[in-house]
Amino acid sequence: MATNKIPEVINDARAYIDGADDLIGVKTIELPSFGSPTEDVTGIGVAGTISAPVQGHFDSMETALEWQIPTKTSSRLVGGAPISLDVYADIQGFDGAETAYTHDQYHVVVRGRVKNHEPGTVEAQKPMNSKTTIETHYIKIEYAGEVLCEVDKYGYKCVINGQDLLAQVRANIGM
Repeated sequence: MATNKIPEVINDARAYIDGADDLIGVKTIELPSFGSPTEDVTGIGVAGTISAPVQGHFDSMETALEWQIPTKTSSRLVGGAPISLDVYADIQGFDGAETAYTHDQYHVVVRGRVKNHEPGTVEAQKPMNSKTTIETHYIKIEYAGEVLCEVDKYGYKCVINGQDLLAQVRANIGM
């Protein structure tokens, strides 16, 4: 029985664009922040001001790919190109009760459009640190086969921990 299973590190990862194994050379993949738009609430019954998040809605979400050196793949990711990105990682952990390593899959699906591409800096004996920014309109994060969150801005869906926060909203607006 896993009583002290501690996730420790990403053992390794692979990323795929539109199903193809084209992301060799990606240095890091920075996942987007999940910031909510807010509106200030004041008035009778409120002692001051509350910055209320709009449930199930999110501000602009950006996924960033940093490349060691720009590749043919990264160089074509410009001008608003649509992109579907799959990232698979192995989360290595350790189970203290069993004195054994553990391995779980971490899977992220990102869909969006290329918002920006920075080719990088040319300097002898240095990486160029090229960067691609994706405006993310869909993201799904799974850990060990369990969906932790799924946000689909165009599909009007926001599932967090198995609960669709926009289900009642869709029903109320006739969707």
